[in-house]
Amino acid sequence: MAGDERHWGATGDAGPFAILDATLNIYALANGMDLVKEPTARRLGWYRDGMERGIVLEADADGALTVTALCWKTSDPSTARSAPQREAMRPEDLAVELSTVLEAALEAANAF
Repeated sequence: MAGDERHWGATGDAGPFAILDATLNIYALANGMDLVKEPTARRLGWYRDGMERGIVLEADADGALTVTALCWKTSDPSTARSAPQREAMRPEDLAVELSTVLEAALEAANAF
């Protein structure tokens, strides 16, 4: 059942993120961010101006990805604000414009 979202990560399969992970790793390192890899999501996170900020890439059951910019007060997730950046993109399509999408999401998260 390779590609089945219930098994992503179970055997090292990165599912829809396989094509994106190398770029996400480099982007996180270059921008002083933490990168958290979960079976159906990737989260880039950083701290700025007293706020936790992030970019989340989430996969749906079909492997389509949504990119969202986030911001919340440290230790208070109830203050979270979000701004969708891209919705239901195939990983191959997102890979082509990943740097541009990440830069837009970074700007949106820092603007909160």
